[in-house]
Amino acid sequence: MTIIVTGAAGFIGANIVQALNARGEKNIIAVDDLRPADKYRNLADLDIIDYLDKDEFLEAFRSGRFGKVRAVFHEGACSDTMETDGIFMMANNFRYTMDLLDICTAQNVQLLYASSAATYGGSDIFIESREHEKPLNIYGYSKFLFDQVMRKRFAEKSNSAQVVGFRYFNVYGPRESHKGQMASVAFHQYH
Repeated sequence: MTIIVTGAAGFIGANIVQALNARGEKNIIAVDDLRPADKYRNLADLDIIDYLDKDEFLEAFRSGRFGKVRAVFHEGACSDTMETDGIFMMANNFRYTMDLLDICTAQNVQLLYASSAATYGGSDIFIESREHEKPLNIYGYSKFLFDQVMRKRFAEKSNSAQVVGFRYFNVYGPRESHKGQMASVAFHQYH
């Protein structure tokens, strides 16, 4: 069965593809936006069976083009915490993820998605509850809002697909050089 990784040419997505390859998984569809084009380097040494641009992916997935899909690792998003275009950020991070969730639910596909520690804002208490979640920017809010939708669906038991969100904190490692100023503090310390 197929595994889909969105944001596959990005830092976390490419590392997920690499880890899947190391476990013998080769039937992987990579989804991303290759602007800037140099992100392709993160995929060049990895085994995938197909690549789709993020703008064509949702309709292809919705149509059943990929057959039975085992899981979607959704790492694709604008992770620039300095982005101020709220319309773009909400369409790219929130609405796209909602559409993907609806497709995964309809096809009973596991969804493992990237949330963010940015949902907590400036808090020093990291408890997964509404009173401790105070995003400071549109990026954090775009992730926060999807988490709230999932929280509601879980409470109502209205989601049939298995869904897991990861609130990443200060992630760093190989394959992040394309991120420029948004690369981790650790990366900038040594490069």
